[in-house]
Amino acid sequence: MLCTAGKEDAERYPEAENQDGADGRVIECPSGDAIKSPWPGFRAAECRRGMTTEIQIYQRLGPHPRLVMMIEWKLDDCCLTMEYMPNGHRNDYLRAHNDEISTTQRLQWIQEAAEGLQLLHSANVMRSDVEPKNLLLDAALGLRIADFSGSSFEGSKALARVGTRFSLPTITFNSPATIQDDLYGLGSTIYTIMTAGYPFQELPSDKVIERCKAHEFPDVTGAACGPIIERCWRCEVASAQEIYDFVEAETKHTVSPANYTHWQCQGVSTNVTE
Repeated sequence: MLCTAGKEDAERYPEAENQDGADGRVIECPSGDAIKSPWPGFRAAECRRGMTTEIQIYQRLGPHPRLVMMIEWKLDDCCLTMEYMPNGHRNDYLRAHNDEISTTQRLQWIQEAAEGLQLLHSANVMRSDVEPKNLLLDAALGLRIADFSGSSFEGSKALARVGTRFSLPTITFNSPATIQDDLYGLGSTIYTIMTAGYPFQELPSDKVIERCKAHEFPDVTGAACGPIIERCWRCEVASAQEIYDFVEAETKHTVSPANYTHWQCQGVSTNVTE
């Protein structure tokens, strides 16, 4: 059954599971599809603006294996019906199954995240809040990027900002969204994928900012993907494609030839730009 988007859906599916977000409510309807609608009240105009941006971004990008698919949208009330992601948020899955997740799977997620981010940047979309909570997993554990309501599109002001562990320490809410800040966030996201922890998770946010401003980052010496993580934090990476290519080389050294061939057969591209 297709679940269609509309502001009446909270009443239409009273048994549905609600997940409240910054820009609106996400309702999981009986089919499993998710309906996203903007909050009413004093923030209604801002939320509608963000969700209109999200619709425009989806229209620009079209369907892609690294995006949660938009099934239907209604511009009049800024509601979206999104594809069901049976394995939920990547962070939740990582916490529940960390000991069972192979290096191969972790490298695949990193490469898929870089592929998705390169896709956004090529369309002049600055994600502005690259962090684990915006990454979902499909039935095959493929990584999908979700929620563009806070993103910058063709130079528009970003309505969302990421937490201190995933953002350049000099960024403020009014700073323009940039590729470099997205890449910094991707570096921290890679750290979470490889370690199942957050950068400086033992420190309060103000101390994290102090450390990062002084270019004192968590020690990733000898860790898989450690060099590219540190280069992201030091703003020495020019594009998500560069990260993708690094992981491609890392995979060839880390994963057995049989598993590497199997990975490619699962549909992981070896060229983001194709």
